[in-house]
Amino acid sequence: MQLLRYQDGNGGSLGVVKGDKVISIERALEHYVNPDGRLESRLGDVARVLGREPKVLLGLGPTAVELVAEAVAADDGSSVVSETGLAGLKILPFIHNPMKVFGMGYNNKKICEHENKPYPEHPEVFAKMPTCVIGPYDDVNVPKVIAHVDLEGEVCVVIGRRANAVPRKKALEYVGGYIVMNEACAKILPRPSIPGRTETLGLKGPDDMAPLGAVLVTADEIKDPAEFQIVASVNGEERQNYSLSEAVFDVAECIEYVSARMTLHPGDLIAMGTGLGCGILEKPIRLLKDGDVVECAIVGYAGCKNTFRIPGWKSDQV
Repeated sequence: MQLLRYQDGNGGSLGVVKGDKVISIERALEHYVNPDGRLESRLGDVARVLGREPKVLLGLGPTAVELVAEAVAADDGSSVVSETGLAGLKILPFIHNPMKVFGMGYNNKKICEHENKPYPEHPEVFAKMPTCVIGPYDDVNVPKVIAHVDLEGEVCVVIGRRANAVPRKKALEYVGGYIVMNEACAKILPRPSIPGRTETLGLKGPDDMAPLGAVLVTADEIKDPAEFQIVASVNGEERQNYSLSEAVFDVAECIEYVSARMTLHPGDLIAMGTGLGCGILEKPIRLLKDGDVVECAIVGYAGCKNTFRIPGWKSDQV
């Protein structure tokens, strides 16, 4: 399924994309598990929680996802909240309050080769902040103290179950779904002499630097995340087009590595690293300008389109 979170009178509810329609999970569940309304109290509470809290829905695992799929398939049309797909709704970040947000540095073979850098011996993990996360169509309001900003379209893994010391062979069982992230970051010019060095405060962690895509595709639909193709453009010009098969460490290896050191919880995010096409890798360097519109997507799924507001940017800089 393709899930999304949209603005409504409840503050935010979950929906399923079904063709040109978006179906309310809460309403579909209410009709499916309690068609005559006789048990409204308890089952209504269940429908409300599953229909509004993505961490709860993902955390209950395949059983809950299957229940939602059955309810949506059985719906008679009374749970439709948009007849025009995403265009009929204000789309919110699917995970708006992650406990943890991680990224992977130099987790792309072609970037390592381009930089004449050996493949990392283990995942180079860095932290972003929960306040980085914004919606798919929100403006990215870059702090005034930052002038140099780059795009990084990436597959983002959304953890579905509590994961501690998970072995690689079982790691994908802990994935709730996948969504695109523009793992945007500030840049230091000239570039630091130590490649791959990151700073949470100065580079990776500033507000708004992690727009999420419009939809999350549930893990049950994806046999091999390495088949994902990621595209990104700036003002309509394609900048990135690469496959997650280029990753040095795959999704399972990254989950194994992180969960061996700290417990992952439903809704935690792991951005898998970007591919060639970032502005910092071009000659001459092409970083984002104030007002640039950046689009990122996993091919086949609705992504994010964000205008970058960079008050510290100056027209005479890179």
